[in-house]
Amino acid sequence: MGMTRASNPIGQDHHSSPLTPHEGLFNIPVPGSSVGVLENLTRPTIRILVADDHPTILEMVKTILKAHHGFEVVGEARDGQHAVRLAESLKPDVIVINVTMPKMSGFEAARRIRVRVPDSAIVILSSHKDEQFIEEARKAGANGYVAKSDADKQLIRAIESMVKGEEFFLVE
Repeated sequence: MGMTRASNPIGQDHHSSPLTPHEGLFNIPVPGSSVGVLENLTRPTIRILVADDHPTILEMVKTILKAHHGFEVVGEARDGQHAVRLAESLKPDVIVINVTMPKMSGFEAARRIRVRVPDSAIVILSSHKDEQFIEEARKAGANGYVAKSDADKQLIRAIESMVKGEEFFLVE
């Protein structure tokens, strides 16, 4: 007496279940245009690139992100040029980038990333809390702005807001 195993639908095996209509999609607003949709059908995590030239800050940000379920740090850069190259090759869901870095500022890197990797959300991380920097972040194409002094409280909220298609420019 033999048993016949039913074949699985395309893209599913015995380890996966069908996605509901809203699973696996991130709606990232692209400044100056309509909402872009990131298809994330094969991985349950939000992939994040972190760029900061200060090793202590870089480690702090990575620690904050790694402690949050569903976030994965997929790359790190120590200067703006490296951040742009990594963004192009890794195509992360979110890029957390410092303003002041060697070789290229975070604002210039954000401008280039916005053009080359338009579906990635960009969070500017800065020690500055003034409106001029926030406005410059918006002009550079960032989806969010978080002060370094508030990163432990605000960075997760900023990323979660952005993957829902919202901007995050709250500076306390």
